[in-house]
Amino acid sequence: MFMNKQIDKIMELCKKYTEMTDKEIEIIYQKAHALDELATIFDCDIFIDVPLKNSTASIVIYHVLPVSKESLYEQSPVGQPAMKMNEPGVWKVSRAGGKLKGYKAFTQENVFIRQNIYAIEYQDKILGTYIMETPFHEVQKDGTEEQNDYMVMTARLNNYIDDAIYFFDSSSRLIFQNEKADSILKDSLQEEVYYNQLFGNQIPYSDLVLNDKKAFMKEIELDDKFYMMKRIILEDDKLEFAIILRDITQLKNKEAEIISKTEAIRETHHRIKNNLQTMASLLRMEKRRSENEEIKHILSDNMNRVMSIAATHDILARQLGDKVELSEVIKFIVNNMHRSYMLLNNLELSLDAEESIIVRSEIATSVSLIVNELVQNSYNHAFIGKSNGKLKVSLKKQDDTVFITVADNGIGFSIDEIKKNSLGLVIVQNYVKDKLKGTIQFNRQKKGMEVTFQFKQTLYNDV
Repeated sequence: MFMNKQIDKIMELCKKYTEMTDKEIEIIYQKAHALDELATIFDCDIFIDVPLKNSTASIVIYHVLPVSKESLYEQSPVGQPAMKMNEPGVWKVSRAGGKLKGYKAFTQENVFIRQNIYAIEYQDKILGTYIMETPFHEVQKDGTEEQNDYMVMTARLNNYIDDAIYFFDSSSRLIFQNEKADSILKDSLQEEVYYNQLFGNQIPYSDLVLNDKKAFMKEIELDDKFYMMKRIILEDDKLEFAIILRDITQLKNKEAEIISKTEAIRETHHRIKNNLQTMASLLRMEKRRSENEEIKHILSDNMNRVMSIAATHDILARQLGDKVELSEVIKFIVNNMHRSYMLLNNLELSLDAEESIIVRSEIATSVSLIVNELVQNSYNHAFIGKSNGKLKVSLKKQDDTVFITVADNGIGFSIDEIKKNSLGLVIVQNYVKDKLKGTIQFNRQKKGMEVTFQFKQTLYNDV
């Protein structure tokens, strides 16, 4: 007899876990009652499962025990979910309708079984499924056993993976996809689905198969989300290839955020450079108006200092990131000095700079000011009373240490004599010590002066 408590249980589970109407639940009652009458004929565990709302799983709402055989279950699974990863055939029929025979699956007690599955339909809607289960070792009459076994094992494996995975056969027909894939493309839930229906707008199937790379990757966009699409050729007689989608939306959003911030930083450097150049222009105007040679000299020195600081901001305004090529900064300083002292055409200024020495902007700004002071000092003092002269700036690196030398063949000077009176020398020594955490050496030559300072290239990298 179809007991009232069984009716109540069906009503309770359907109301709690599904969106079925009272009429649809009544249809399920009728189907359950019919199974009671047929139990002797089928003589196996028979179930009715209905899809859970907002889920790929179904829930067991009715169980008929075998009449003469032992049940496959120690306890009835009524009220327990039938997960897609364990019962892919149930998931397929509950979404697409029709029937499947001999599909292998795992029970709620993790027993390997075989299922015959039939859709329960009412007014063009799939309400649930009949499921007849037998032990897996019973003889399979059709030729689908190996494929079903493969599909179940693949389903169990791939539902532990965060990426969406789609398996296709040689005709590009979708054979299986994991739960993650269900949430991305709803079209994949249909009965007969082919590659072009899912991804043809991104990469046509003809282009996909003509690409002979074993692993092919491309960034695609689906429903305002970004994915890295990877195609893998499968060495299998049933499955031709797999498509793996990795959600990179968060990564793309972070990239966009970084680019936006970088552009803002570049704009800031550009404005700082413009402001510094404006200051330099004002100093230049004051220099032209002044008739006092000492004031002109002071204004010229400060103008070059401002321009040396602007050098780093000029480079940063034209590139991404907060690191610069040090040779570019020094080249800017040398060229600016050459223009400032172009009237002294009897002096030869040369640069020997090793490239690919990349440093943080903090280092570059300090170096630019130090080199400016040293070159400016040579121009102003090294060649007094001489008709010509040579001035050379060199940049070298050994291991992690950067060496910068400013040398001239002028008259030289005594460091002790000018230490108290030279603002430029104070700037140089303080910046080398405090900003670069480096050292500086003043070497008076037979002809001229050589000043070398050194520091670690990786300074500030951990900041």
